[in-house]
Amino acid sequence: MPGRILIFDPQVTNRLMLKSQLARDFFDVALASDAAELTDSLRFGAPDLIMMSYAAEKAVQFRNVHWAKSKANSAHIPIVFLHNSQDPTLWDAAHDCLVDDVLAYTTQRWLMAARVNMLIRGKEKIDGLIARQQAISQMGFAEAPTAYPPPVSRGVVLDVSRALVLFDPEFQTAVTTGLSRDFPMLTLKTQSNQISQNRPADIAIVDEFTLGRTAAFTAICDLRKTSPSTETTILFTCDTNTPNATRALELGAQEFVPSHGSVTQMVCHLRRLIWQKQMFYRTERAVSNHLKSALIDPLTGVYNRRYAQQYLEQMVQKTQRTGATLTAMILDLDRFKLVNDTYGHLTGDKVLKETAKRLARNIRSADLLSRLGGEEFLIVLSDTSPDKLRDIAERLRLAVSQHPFTCENGSQISISASIGVSNVEQSGWSNAQAVIDSADRALYRAKGGGRNCVIFGGIAA
Repeated sequence: MPGRILIFDPQVTNRLMLKSQLARDFFDVALASDAAELTDSLRFGAPDLIMMSYAAEKAVQFRNVHWAKSKANSAHIPIVFLHNSQDPTLWDAAHDCLVDDVLAYTTQRWLMAARVNMLIRGKEKIDGLIARQQAISQMGFAEAPTAYPPPVSRGVVLDVSRALVLFDPEFQTAVTTGLSRDFPMLTLKTQSNQISQNRPADIAIVDEFTLGRTAAFTAICDLRKTSPSTETTILFTCDTNTPNATRALELGAQEFVPSHGSVTQMVCHLRRLIWQKQMFYRTERAVSNHLKSALIDPLTGVYNRRYAQQYLEQMVQKTQRTGATLTAMILDLDRFKLVNDTYGHLTGDKVLKETAKRLARNIRSADLLSRLGGEEFLIVLSDTSPDKLRDIAERLRLAVSQHPFTCENGSQISISASIGVSNVEQSGWSNAQAVIDSADRALYRAKGGGRNCVIFGGIAA
């Protein structure tokens, strides 16, 4: 995945070595050798991740990392300490400085790329929250801006029932103590059938050494089936010298850490994941409680056209600044009028509700799903390659057409969908309506070409 990384290190050999390695994995890398260059880099274009020399920061009492974490525009940017020693205080310093990860200069290429990708994905989710709050603010609603880290807003449930070899009683006590300052309402779930506050766990830890590799992978799949990604974050603990970590990510885990890490290392990773979930919880609650009537479609529960256009306008402005890609898909249920005429509007409404649920299950949490009106839905995606867009669009089409809808009387209705995808090769969108118009023209061709298909930039997928 693309991402802009800022390497802040006084040693030119370190900077050039890391830039060469990360560039091979298609990251956009910028370099800074002193505090002035760091300040300029953050002022003129915030990166997606900052890598800092631990030795250099320790020499100046961590002045630069504290400065970056204190600024509103950079507080949520993940920071990684780079090191070439076995300093026993390294993770303690990372914990105190709110640093997100610690990596050796000699970290294997695949491992460094995987960890960087995970941190950038977390940052992009927070960017999405910020964009949503900006859209809400411009619509005249006075909501408090996103702050990072967020204040404690509710209790935290940590499920360690699948990691009891790692989380023995001593380790449990140490982790609980380390997290209690930031999350005083922390509950540890140590048994799979244990009920905690009648809601899913915030974090579920799956340990390779507790369950074994095959059973651990099965546990990740089971968790992902029973709990949507917005409810429970899966943390996989394993031997990071093997490819099992990347396989766990493919199956649905959002994060992995070494099983042999220290208590402080585990606390740092858990704190970041919990903070991110707190931010999502608070933002979604604000939308639900205060803005539902203005921003949410009352029938399907997804965002309405008014919000979608404002949000898309924000994203267009962002792409103009950063050069990132932006894509819109418009999905339309084929011959939906026949459903209303044949089965009645109550059945038609039920089909629309179920369609919204199916679409929501098949897109990323950072993507936007809204109802434009009638039987039309809009999906907005950013930084997604054309090949990936084809896969997503086809998955959404099949989510509608592959399984029939059930009527109140138990009969089955088969419905197909046509999808128009805006042209991602287009650059410099002038406004949100231009993006929607591009997708709408593609949808028109899909309807004219026989329906039940995807038109992507004028080509049938």
